[in-house]
Amino acid sequence: MATALQLRFLCRTRPVPRFLQAALQWGPRRGYRLSPADDELYQRTHISLLQREFPHTMYIDSYNSRGFTINGNRVLGPCALLPHSVVQWNVGSYQDITEESFSLFWMLEPRIEIVVVGTGNRTERLHSKVLQAIRQRGIAVEVQDTPGACATFNFLCHEGRVAGAVLIPPPGETSLTYMGQDKE
Repeated sequence: MATALQLRFLCRTRPVPRFLQAALQWGPRRGYRLSPADDELYQRTHISLLQREFPHTMYIDSYNSRGFTINGNRVLGPCALLPHSVVQWNVGSYQDITEESFSLFWMLEPRIEIVVVGTGNRTERLHSKVLQAIRQRGIAVEVQDTPGACATFNFLCHEGRVAGAVLIPPPGETSLTYMGQDKE
């Protein structure tokens, strides 16, 4: 009986024209088209916020001449950013930065890979002894103006690097605001 069904099936099939054979080789096709309204109903796009992907990462939201907004928290004056915390940094300007100012970074575990230094409105040179002491302990140093240092720190954190930052607010009334926040 099985052979009879197979013979009947073979007799009923027609040969497929050559131009349709190539079209059928591309794989299965849908027998219907979705309209834009159907697409919105059945195939919604899902997004995930960066904060939810990396919940314990520090991000600098904004800064001004008085301080910084970090993960929604306001910090007044110079600050040091560590992988999971923010502390006040007791320096008045880039000239006050000493080897002891950075001692916190080489005592931490896991080891900090890179420290980004924001020196205010302009990129200033740090003392060579300070830079040499940090590099001898295996920590890279990137000295920039504060706007550039904020952007670099956010980028490094997004990459998943173990980074730290020491930031001095830029003097004056200029401010840069990230993420659609209003000027303070």
